Amino acid sequence: ELLFTRGITKQSDAEIFIAPDFSRDIHDPYLLKDMNKAVERILRAFEVRERIGVFSDYDADGIPGAVVISDFFKKIGYENYEIYIPHRNDEGYGMSHDATDLFKKNGVTLVITIDCGIADVGEVEYANSLQLDVIVTDHHVPHEVLPHAFAIINPKQQGCEYPEKMLCGSGVIWKVICALLQNEEFKKKYSVVPGWEKWLLDMVGLATLSDMVPLRGENRTLASYGLYVMRKSPRPGLQKLCAILKMNQAHLSEEDIGFMITPRINAASRMGVPRDAFVMLSETDPIAAGAMAEHLN
Repeated sequence: ELLFTRGITKQSDAEIFIAPDFSRDIHDPYLLKDMNKAVERILRAFEVRERIGVFSDYDADGIPGAVVISDFFKKIGYENYEIYIPHRNDEGYGMSHDATDLFKKNGVTLVITIDCGIADVGEVEYANSLQLDVIVTDHHVPHEVLPHAFAIINPKQQGCEYPEKMLCGSGVIWKVICALLQNEEFKKKYSVVPGWEKWLLDMVGLATLSDMVPLRGENRTLASYGLYVMRKSPRPGLQKLCAILKMNQAHLSEEDIGFMITPRINAASRMGVPRDAFVMLSETDPIAAGAMAEHLN
C-alpha cells in the first residue's frame, strides 16, 4: 500500500525502490553537459599547479560539497587551493565581487562554485574580466540567461541529458570528482584506489537528506549509501557530534540527520560563521574538530 501510494506499481520498480544498488543506480558522470570541458580545465590547472578557488554555498548542502572537494584535493596531494564560504548575513547568497577580488589577490586563476553560481551572470562576467575561469556546479533551476562560465555542470540546464535531474549541490560536485577519477590522464598521474570516491558519500548523503531533494532514483541510492558510510565515518567532528547528541553512530538514521545533525550545520551560518561547520566536518585533528562540534551544538 505504501509503495502504491508512491506510484510504484511494478515489482521491478518496487525492488529498485526498496534495495538501492550502487552499480545499477549511479549514472555515468560524463552524461552531464560540459563535463568533458570541466575535467580538461581542472586537469590543466593541476598540470601547472594553478591556484583553485572553491566558492561554496553556506548551507547543509554547499558545506558538505566543499568538504567533498577538499577531501579530494587532500587525497591527491594538491595543496594550491582555498575554500571560500560567504557569510550569510553580510554577503548573502551566491558569488560576490568581494570574494572574486580576494581570489584574484590570492593568485586564483580557476574558480569552482558549489551549490550556487547558475544565477550569478554579472558576478561570473566580473570574474572573467579579471582573467579568472569559472566552472559552475549547481543544481538550482537556471534562469533564462546563463552565466558565461568556462563550463556549467547542472543537470537542470537545457541540453543536459543526465537522467537524474534532482541531484543536490554536493551530488553535482561529487559527479565532477567521479569524472576526474575515471579520466585516463588523471589515472596516470595520481594513484587513487578504485572505489575511494564512495568514502565521500557520507557528505553527499548528508547533503541529499539535508537539502530535501526527492529520494527517488539515484538520490535514493546516494542517501542510502551515504548513511552506510556515515555509520562508519572516521571523521572526528562527526563522531564527536554523535557523542554529544548521545546518538549511536553505527545506527544513524535519516531522522537523526534531518532533525539533529543538519540543524547544527545550519547553525553555523545562521548564528555564526559558516566556515565553522566546514571545519567540523573536514578537520582531521580530533581536538579541533571536537571543539567545533561542541561550539555548533
